[in-house]
Amino acid sequence: MFVSRILSARTRWSVAFAALVVISPGCGDDSGLSARYPVTGKVTYKGVPVKKAAINFQPNDPDGRPAGGKVENGEFVLTTLSPSDGAIPGKYKVTVDDRELDADAIQSQADAEGKKKGVSYAVIPQHLQANALKKMKSVLPGKYQIASTSDIEVEVKAETNTLTFDLKD
Repeated sequence: MFVSRILSARTRWSVAFAALVVISPGCGDDSGLSARYPVTGKVTYKGVPVKKAAINFQPNDPDGRPAGGKVENGEFVLTTLSPSDGAIPGKYKVTVDDRELDADAIQSQADAEGKKKGVSYAVIPQHLQANALKKMKSVLPGKYQIASTSDIEVEVKAETNTLTFDLKD
């Protein structure tokens, strides 16, 4: 009787421990991607929260998977595959771009161009997107818009990550 109670307690402990391992903070799923860990943070420019921007984490590893999100009132949450699932551990270059495309206006341009050429675009042509971006004004320095010129590099760790970026000229 005493041995069965000990065995039963050990069995319960093993089951509880296995459950804790399964409910780890990394987001694993059947997508085939590595576990992702929460990444949240703040973005300021000259100490003032960035009102609205896109933030992207470009992996240094060529086989890595990028993550991105929206900065709103200085705060962001990253997504790799599903909303707010975080990022895969590794080193990243970070871009922050506060320019916002007017999708309806660009779609109108694409439709007009397609009509002239006798085609219908399923996707807005890159040259129209590039032209629209060139005309847009940014409050943030341009170096943060492209991974190769951004001076922000971070490491996402296999844990909950809270990051702060203060952008400078």
